[in-house]
Amino acid sequence: MFTALKQAFDRLSFSRQFMLAIIAVLAIGMLVIGSWIGHLIERNAINRTAAISAVYLESMSAAQLQNWPRAGTVDSDTHEDLDQIFVDGPLHREVLRFKLWDANGRIDYSNDHAQIGHVFPIQGRLAAAFAGTVQAQISDLKESDNLPELVNWNQLLEIYVPIRSVNGNVYAVAEFYLSVDKLKRDILAAQQRSWGLVALSTLAVYLLLYSLVRRANNTINAQQLDLHNQLRQLHTVLDENDRMREQLREAGVSTTALNEEFLLRIAADLHDGPAQTIAFALMRFDEFAETCQGCVSSQGEAPHELSSIQNALQCSLRDVRKISSGLAIPGMAEMTLADTAKRAVRDFGRLSGQSIKAEIDETLGQAPLAVKITVYRLLQESLTNCWRHAPGGSPQVQVNKIDGQVSLTITDHGAGFDPQSAAIGGRLGLAFMRERVRLLGGVFEIDSAPGRGTCIRARLPLSTDEMIHV
Repeated sequence: MFTALKQAFDRLSFSRQFMLAIIAVLAIGMLVIGSWIGHLIERNAINRTAAISAVYLESMSAAQLQNWPRAGTVDSDTHEDLDQIFVDGPLHREVLRFKLWDANGRIDYSNDHAQIGHVFPIQGRLAAAFAGTVQAQISDLKESDNLPELVNWNQLLEIYVPIRSVNGNVYAVAEFYLSVDKLKRDILAAQQRSWGLVALSTLAVYLLLYSLVRRANNTINAQQLDLHNQLRQLHTVLDENDRMREQLREAGVSTTALNEEFLLRIAADLHDGPAQTIAFALMRFDEFAETCQGCVSSQGEAPHELSSIQNALQCSLRDVRKISSGLAIPGMAEMTLADTAKRAVRDFGRLSGQSIKAEIDETLGQAPLAVKITVYRLLQESLTNCWRHAPGGSPQVQVNKIDGQVSLTITDHGAGFDPQSAAIGGRLGLAFMRERVRLLGGVFEIDSAPGRGTCIRARLPLSTDEMIHV
């Protein structure tokens, strides 16, 4: 149950939690203060009643008791005089019971004549009265000397008044009992007034705190609303960014595939167009050269010119076929990623005549076409740069699978260069490699310095879901 209450309390707003806590604190404080004031009022009312009654009673009975110290006991005349006061006189309605105690604990007189002569231990408030102080309390009449009173009443105001001799010594104690009905009514009225005052004060404090907390809570709520609005806007922007990233990923993958398709078309067009035309021209030129073999010009330069034209056409045909074969990568869709990397190294070795040391992870299986194209072009461009700018640099290739990504490392031991100067100088090969990797959400790094060789590192995701996180 406590856990359920705590959970319900935690679901409340800060202002309501604070107000509930304040209500609890103020209620406890009101109960403590009200109870203390009520007890104080009751005590003061009893003491005031006791003091007034004691003075009044002492003035009424002083004359009757003036001979008692000398006689030692209450004689018959004194007994009759006291009866006229407490039994038949003006105090019999106010004083319900009166007892006169001597120093030995003996009741020398009582308006209940049956109690005269009884002896009880001097203790408690009776002992305090013999010590010289007026004692008063609302008694439940449970003491042994109060059993006769318990027959007629449940509660009485019990007052002990010390009686002094001329020299000030206490020689007797007058005990009398008053009705508590009027006193309780007075106490209740005073306590009700005090409780009302405490309640009004508590309410005023609560309202003051409530107004302050309400104002602060309104400010907090306004700030929270503003934060929520900003958070919603941020979520909207983030969602838009995610959508744009997805579009960019799709565009990057599509661009890579379309670019490769475009290169295939160019290669096919070069092979079927200019290459065929040049080949046809060479074939016709060979026929023409055989026909004109016996013809000699007036200066004797015709055979030499024909040979130069034939060589130029043959070089052009080789260049066109080389460009065409470099643009196209036939059968890549069916190859694994490991086969693609091997193909790139093998094609470069065939064209350059160099021996490439390659370590390729055979576990690299199928991958998105865009990834395979990028791996092939990255190896092709990197090895070509090594061949052009670091001849004899002994290029090395490592292709591994690391944490769900393909890692490529191409190193050479050539002259090296400054990557920042190369970027400023507009080295398109490096820029294209970096852009290819970035489009697929990969990482591209160049580590090089003059005289220290070059190391190119790239990491590409093997899943299109991980591509384009920029």
